[in-house]
Amino acid sequence: MKNIKKFMAGIIVLSILISVLIPIVNANSTNVDVNLINSLASPGLVYTEKPANSLPFSDVLSNDWFVDDLKYILDYGGGIFSGYPDGTFRPADTLTMDMYIKLIVTAMGHNIQNGKEYWASTYIKKAIDEGYVVPDEDIYHTPEMFEDPYYMYKQPINRGEMALFTARALSKIIKPEEYRDPLVICELIKDYKNVPNSKKTGVVKCYDLGIITGYPDGEFKAENILTRAEAVAVIRRILDPSARKRVSIPSAVNPSPTPVPVSELERPEKKELGSGVVEIEGVRFDPESDIWGNGAMKIMKAEEFVHIALKYLRFYEHEGKARVKGYVPELPEGFEWDIAIVYEPRKQDDRGYWGGSYLTKSGFSPEQTLPGPGNSFDKPLYTNKDNIIALVLVCEIKTVNTNIDGGRFFISFTAKEYSRYDSVGGNSIDIPLDAEVFFEW
Repeated sequence: MKNIKKFMAGIIVLSILISVLIPIVNANSTNVDVNLINSLASPGLVYTEKPANSLPFSDVLSNDWFVDDLKYILDYGGGIFSGYPDGTFRPADTLTMDMYIKLIVTAMGHNIQNGKEYWASTYIKKAIDEGYVVPDEDIYHTPEMFEDPYYMYKQPINRGEMALFTARALSKIIKPEEYRDPLVICELIKDYKNVPNSKKTGVVKCYDLGIITGYPDGEFKAENILTRAEAVAVIRRILDPSARKRVSIPSAVNPSPTPVPVSELERPEKKELGSGVVEIEGVRFDPESDIWGNGAMKIMKAEEFVHIALKYLRFYEHEGKARVKGYVPELPEGFEWDIAIVYEPRKQDDRGYWGGSYLTKSGFSPEQTLPGPGNSFDKPLYTNKDNIIALVLVCEIKTVNTNIDGGRFFISFTAKEYSRYDSVGGNSIDIPLDAEVFFEW
């Protein structure tokens, strides 16, 4: 009972002292002398100043880790982020895929109104049109989608999916030379092997630019669900390069070779020859005579572009390991490459794999990806030349979107054979290949 009385007395004394001090402090000031008030309190009673809230959300305080990013976005305008009708922001709430798609679309400067039947339908359509989302690759088709085609878009988005959409949007505003060696970045992500293959390129690009950082343990945790607060930081880093958290790349003692600059290859510039005729990579292309009725490029014209790729393709050794270097030629508008460089070892390679491939197709990991047209490359084969029993190049030139091709080229450097399969014009051949020119070992 005595202790309770002493405690109550202490509270009364503290209340009197604070009532005396309050008039001294300007009512609008946040510079309250917390130490002074604490020194007057009874033992065990500590006054802690509640951070002022300068934002229009009742549940966001000035010392929240994401608050500077949120302020930046609100000042940026455009209605990228908004709160709830009850005045809250709910930073810990999970974000759904449709919500993040709206953020990306709006952050990229597209002025879109909500859909009538489903609010996000217009944002999703725009994201698909712009290439930020590729439904056939990104969306799992579940039984629920028969009832609601937008069902998967309404599910929580994870960090891997966020990176995938973000990286595609960044391709509109980031120059290729701003990215560093993706193979080096892969090594910095401790759980890189656990990242789904379809998400790896996006994760590496976002990690490299400092758009999405890893956790303190060095892992990316691609399956973790995104929160609204995390999304605020990501969107701010897209908009504001100064806010990006780029990691330092350790200096390699023996750095890998870098691709030969395209300027040193002295490739000819594209020429418009009139009436739709163009000259690309020194190859004359006439839509009237070089395209079949189904839209496919004729195999003999496609072969001219394949020969340019072969001109620069070389297998060589670096510090006892096999590598491949080359150049991906540019193509006429409306066409795209489907190239695969495939290698097979006699025994497992340095990574424990039974070979691998490099491809121009999207959706593969950085260690499998060849650059786009007009770019050179220099890639490791992860083993020595004596362990390689098969080296093959497969090429097709397809129409963009409709994915139609006029045939395939299958070139085996180890079997020394050149094959051309013409699916339309009947110009298929199988001939010996002088493969020695392609080897520099």
